[in-house]
Amino acid sequence: MPYPSARTIAILLSMQEPLTPDSTKQEGVAVRPPSRWRSTFDAFSIPNYRWFFAALCGNFAAMNIQMFIRGWLVYEITGSYEKLGWMTAAGGLVGLVAAPLGGVIADRVKQKKFVLQISGIANALITLTIAVLISLGKLEFIHLLGSSILQGIVMNAMMPARQAFTKDIVGLDKLTNAIALSTSGMNTARLLLPGLAGGLVAALGGGNGNIEPAQWVYFLMSGLYLWAVIILTMISVEDKPSHELPTGSVLNELRLGFSYVLNTPIIYMLLGCNFLMVFFSLTYFMLLPGFAKDVLLAGPDRLGLLISISGIGSLLGSLYIASYGNKGRARVLLYGALLMGISLFFFALSTHYWLSVALLTVVGFGQSARMSLSNVLIQSYVDDEFRGRVMSIYMLEMAFLSVSIYPISLLADYYGPQLAVGISAVGLVGLILVLFMVPAYRDLD
Repeated sequence: MPYPSARTIAILLSMQEPLTPDSTKQEGVAVRPPSRWRSTFDAFSIPNYRWFFAALCGNFAAMNIQMFIRGWLVYEITGSYEKLGWMTAAGGLVGLVAAPLGGVIADRVKQKKFVLQISGIANALITLTIAVLISLGKLEFIHLLGSSILQGIVMNAMMPARQAFTKDIVGLDKLTNAIALSTSGMNTARLLLPGLAGGLVAALGGGNGNIEPAQWVYFLMSGLYLWAVIILTMISVEDKPSHELPTGSVLNELRLGFSYVLNTPIIYMLLGCNFLMVFFSLTYFMLLPGFAKDVLLAGPDRLGLLISISGIGSLLGSLYIASYGNKGRARVLLYGALLMGISLFFFALSTHYWLSVALLTVVGFGQSARMSLSNVLIQSYVDDEFRGRVMSIYMLEMAFLSVSIYPISLLADYYGPQLAVGISAVGLVGLILVLFMVPAYRDLD
């Protein structure tokens, strides 16, 4: 197959035709465009998307609780930033294998829903096992490391199918809105659940070496994963026709996917820039459990509250993107990432808890815009037959990132988390300023 494809070239050519005032008129009569905010929840007009969103909320709730509880458990047991880095790196290492295979699976299966259900059952079993180990008083760091590896396999194998399934449900026209609404669901969970989980752990006496209350949090997470599995049964999407399924070997399909990315400049550029942005922007979250305890002098309840309140900015950012049109999306992405980098720099300098909460709220707004639009831009320019494999490479970047962040955890151990987060923030701001000077990226719609 020649690259870039005819569809990609057509999209690029269409970008050269700017909108004119006449484009909003029909036969001399001005057509009033719909209100931006009225279109914020457009994807909810699709019944299948409503069920999909409900299932995602179960997953998002469990994931956001885990963002708090796993990091808290590791630091409570070990007191080591390096061990926090191990946790992230372990999931990333297995993702280097699982993510590409997940992309091939997403392109080869007739019904992506089944991939999501199988992964949900696997996650429920993993979290249930950790809950039982805590209740028996036998939980050790190695168990948490093992769960990170297993969930890294499940997550990376499932995510390409989930990303591609969104397009199957809503189509390209509503894809920006659907992805932003899904992100808003994740951010709502982030707003509510970590704080509640942290408050529960603290109320039951958790902290200072006592990890027993965490078992109830893990039992809850297991139930949330099963909820998502059940809700997915309500979605009815036509199977992918057999003649559209790839018939080559898995290795050949992988090779074709990587070849497509390398020979399609716009996809190659989007994936490469996204990797650098994520590398510089997510360091703080990996270090947050230790940062909160050592710099902000915060216990489990305040750590959960810190994550939750910062989710207000993320929720507002995702709702803004949900109401945004299909023009100038790369510029909005860059402005969001720049806002995040500047706020993250001042967060690194702060030792005051409530100032740090306010700064992380702004960080969340910028991060949400970046996450939603980077996903949308890639899905808008990729060809359907390669969608699953390209999204797996998108996930593969996250796996590389999880491994590459490990040296940052060592830097935090030797010189403190403030320096590590500050250096990352400076790197992010520098990258965004460079991309503002690259029209091929800056002017993408």
